[in-house]
Amino acid sequence: MWREGYVSGGETRFFVRALGHGDDLALLLHGWPEDGSSWRRVAPLLVDAGYRVVAPDLKGFGRSEAPRGGYDPQTLADEISQLIHNLHVRKAVLVGHDWGGAVAVATAFRHPGLVRALVTMSSPFRQLDLRASWHVPLLNIPIAPELAFRFASRPLVAATVRAASVVREPFTDEVIDTYAAAISANPSAWLRYYRGLSRRAVIDHSIRRFRSRTGLRREHEGSHRMRVPTAVVWGEEDPATPFHLAARVAHDLDATLVPIPGAGHFVHEEDPLAVARAIVALAGTGAGAQVPISADPRRTG
Repeated sequence: MWREGYVSGGETRFFVRALGHGDDLALLLHGWPEDGSSWRRVAPLLVDAGYRVVAPDLKGFGRSEAPRGGYDPQTLADEISQLIHNLHVRKAVLVGHDWGGAVAVATAFRHPGLVRALVTMSSPFRQLDLRASWHVPLLNIPIAPELAFRFASRPLVAATVRAASVVREPFTDEVIDTYAAAISANPSAWLRYYRGLSRRAVIDHSIRRFRSRTGLRREHEGSHRMRVPTAVVWGEEDPATPFHLAARVAHDLDATLVPIPGAGHFVHEEDPLAVARAIVALAGTGAGAQVPISADPRRTG
C-alpha cells in the first residue's frame, strides 16, 4: 500500500505516493489525463527489484499545488531537481510518461548530475503528429477547455482512455473516476503544459520541416544528446503518439528504443511487466533486490 504525503519541490508542494525503502530511488512522473496512482502496477515490480518508488502528482494535477505560473521547462525541471534533493538521495532513476516524460527529459538535460538513468515513454520529444494529436490545438483554445474539463471531466477522460489504449482492463470505473478528479481540480493549471510545452514542440517541428525541405543549415547532430543512460519506451499500437515517432525521439536523445508490442499509449498500465523490465534493463537492480526482473527479450538497440 502506498505511503502518502507532501514533499516540497522548490516553491511547489507535491503530493507523493511512496512504496519501498532505501537509497535507490525511482521517481515516476505520470502523464495526462492521469495522476501518480497510474504507476500502481509498475511500482511493486520495481520495489521487488530493490527500488524505493515515489510517484508524485505533477504540478497542477490532482492533489499537488497548482500555482498560476512556472510551467516552462526550466522551472519544471528545477522543481523536480529540488524534489529529488528533498527525497534525500544523491541521484534518481527518472521515469516519465507523456507530459511526465517531457518533464523528465527537461530535468535530465538541466540537472544530469541528479539523474542516474532516464526512461521516457510515449513522449514525443521535439516531435508531433497532429493527425493523431489533433487535441493539442483544441486545448490551446482559450476558456472552452477549462469549462469542458471542469464540468465534463469524467466522460472526457473515459473517451480519451478508450481511444488511446489497446489493453483496457486496467481502466476500471474507479480508476477513471480517480483520473477525472485529478484533472477537474484545476484545469487551467495543467492546460499550461499544453499551452507552453506543446507550442515549443510545434515550433521545433515546423523548423525541422522547413530545414528538411529547404536544405538550409541543420542543427548540430549532438546538440540534444543526453549525458545519462536513456531508454525510450513506446507502445507499438499507440494511436495518440504514433510509434513512427519513437525512432526519431530515440535518435535525438541518443537512447535505446524499447518497443512494447500490443500496447497503446498508456504502456505502463497496459504492460507493466515490460515497462519494469525496461527500467531495470537500463538502470539495474537496487541494492535490496528481492526478485530481479530479467531483461525484456523484445528489447531492441
